[in-house]
Amino acid sequence: MVQKKSIRFLALLLCMTTLINIMPIGSSAYAAVKTYSNKEIQTVINGIINWKKLDNGSAVNGCLINNKFLEQAGTTPGDWYPIGLGRYGYKDDNQAYLAVITDKISQRYREPGKLHSTKATEWHRIALAVLAMGGDPTAIGKDKDGKPINLVADGTYNRGKTVSLGKQGINGWIWGLITLDSMRYIIPTGASYSRDDIIQEILRQQLADGGFTLSGKTSDPDISAMALQALAPYYSSNKKYTYVQKSKNTQITKTVKTVVEETLAVLSKLQTTDGGYLSWGTKNVESADQVVVALCCLGVNPETDQRFIKNGNTLIDSIMKFRMADGGFIHSRTYDANNPTSVPNSSNTMAGEQTLYTMVALHRFKNGMRTLYDFRAEGGGNITTPSSHVSAASSSSGVSGSSVGSRVSANTSSVSSSSAAVGTSSTSSAEKKQEENTVLLYFSNTDKADADALPNKLSTEQYVAVVKLLDKLSQSENFEKKTEYQAKLEKDKAQIMTIQSEIDRLNQDIMKKLYPFNQISIKDKPAVYDVVDRYENLAPYDRKKILHYDDVLKAKTQVDNLERSVVITVVAAFVAAVVIIAVILRIRSRRRKKRLEKVPGEETDEEDDK
Repeated sequence: MVQKKSIRFLALLLCMTTLINIMPIGSSAYAAVKTYSNKEIQTVINGIINWKKLDNGSAVNGCLINNKFLEQAGTTPGDWYPIGLGRYGYKDDNQAYLAVITDKISQRYREPGKLHSTKATEWHRIALAVLAMGGDPTAIGKDKDGKPINLVADGTYNRGKTVSLGKQGINGWIWGLITLDSMRYIIPTGASYSRDDIIQEILRQQLADGGFTLSGKTSDPDISAMALQALAPYYSSNKKYTYVQKSKNTQITKTVKTVVEETLAVLSKLQTTDGGYLSWGTKNVESADQVVVALCCLGVNPETDQRFIKNGNTLIDSIMKFRMADGGFIHSRTYDANNPTSVPNSSNTMAGEQTLYTMVALHRFKNGMRTLYDFRAEGGGNITTPSSHVSAASSSSGVSGSSVGSRVSANTSSVSSSSAAVGTSSTSSAEKKQEENTVLLYFSNTDKADADALPNKLSTEQYVAVVKLLDKLSQSENFEKKTEYQAKLEKDKAQIMTIQSEIDRLNQDIMKKLYPFNQISIKDKPAVYDVVDRYENLAPYDRKKILHYDDVLKAKTQVDNLERSVVITVVAAFVAAVVIIAVILRIRSRRRKKRLEKVPGEETDEEDDK
């Protein structure tokens, strides 16, 4: 009996040993999971950049930020690529971007809504792009009073002086906090919002299931991940926030760490079996992108953390499935009605820009650099993760602390009023900054030749070239004829701005005077012909900027047809009237003739009477 028990025990032990050998434990559990080398990640980054160059009509050895690209500066596709390039350290025409964006910011600040009447993220995105290109968003361009523009103040802590930071939803709060912490900017006394105000507003909008969304009651992976990107620097804080949670309408108390852990759990749960995500019912690359950026911000390795590995598939695996042979990325493998500009078989600009900065975030993580949105200079020690403890005393002015992930930051000490944390409430200091940041350039013979080659009759096609030349000229050393070149280029720019104003007015008039097009009537003919005449006076390049012109042409055809119908109707009525009169006269003539025939000699008698 004892012998049988011994045999059974040995058999059981053998089975357990076998299981132990075939079932990986701990770190070996993911031995089959692919991890991507830094070289492989760089290959992906360079592939996206080269694809976008070709998409812009540039050569692979040329600049991504060329004249065509710069026309979009100040827009979503025009600003996110510079952010990715700058954070990667890629050498491109940064100065050209800064020249154009400075001019565009100055122009838009002369309008009532400035960058945008409701979207605070316009300030945030442009501020981050300016930083990435080596500029200073706290002193860029000039407002209508000639004062330096502070995008950080106007778009974040003082946004409440014009409209709520959350006017466009949670995105305003999220990206406002990210922008504030990009250089650990100091919030001055008397500002509309403190850091605690913004943090608490983000926490307040957490859903009952633990995540975040723009609207509705179900967590969205993109917005949940972006919330984590904003909250990452405060993960280690022990500070408790008491607020009324919007989704539950009940008062609760939580730390940032608690909220972050809950959101991570949701993101892990939402992840699909192939390692990716669905958003609005569509499996797409951008959702996985945002989660990777969030994990890197938190110091969590997206390739090895078991919460984000499904069936042996990592987030990076899922992203790579959207990569195309040309180096670009597609939004989705299936047609997405919510994103009609994206098609399943063609590399997409939005997918490219988000995957670019995601791969850059991963590249920085692998190389022990500061996180994607921490723009402070690299310091000594491992500073991969800036996650930090924020005390009540420092919550409105700076960030300090230790890492949340497996690698601990050794250089995230409290910021002061030095260059690491910038206080920018003084106009004079902002002007001084602009002067200090101005680098003396040389206006070369090539630049002179480019200025001389500008056509007499300009179009908006020359806008970027003129602004770049003016910017370089303003920073160049004195030379013979500098004043003449300055006057010429300023005159050229004024001519281009006049054309752009006409384009803007024309687009406004089309919508104001002719829309809806299906209700055009004959009385609209003067307005239709006015639009057509003004359109034809534009250069072919400028005509491309006129919206709904196909509808205008249809409207012209419609009023022409209506006018033709009126003419035909009038002519037909006139002819009918003539015919009727002729018929009446003929009838009268016949009646008179018959009367004469009945009374012979009457006519003779009448003649005798005469």
